[in-house]
Amino acid sequence: MDTEKILKSLEESGLNGIEHINYKDKNIFVVKFNFDFDDSEIESARAYANDECDEDEESEEWYDDFFLPYLNDLAVDNVGEIIEDIMADFDIDGQFVTSDLNDEEYENDECIAAFSDEEGKFELEEILDELEL
Repeated sequence: MDTEKILKSLEESGLNGIEHINYKDKNIFVVKFNFDFDDSEIESARAYANDECDEDEESEEWYDDFFLPYLNDLAVDNVGEIIEDIMADFDIDGQFVTSDLNDEEYENDECIAAFSDEEGKFELEEILDELEL
């Protein structure tokens, strides 16, 4: 598995803050990165929340039930596509998770991904537990 090419592919996909995380199994490559939302994506989430929520803009329900889930879904879709492309390009297995967004910091979503040459070799949740992430 060419980890340098994977890192380059993540960077070329527009992800930021890319950081390799050392893991005990050298056949599993773990990386942390940020998916940054652009202004139009944040405005789309705001418009959606305003249209769908009966509560005031920026109320707890507005954030928790509409605005933040919209952004999270957007991050999952976009990062998922990037991870799938990397898996196809390098013929490797990959999994990822996104962090929980909050109403104070929602400009980007921190993600963790793991890759392996061997399909079904790992469970990302177990790796996260072991790394205490």
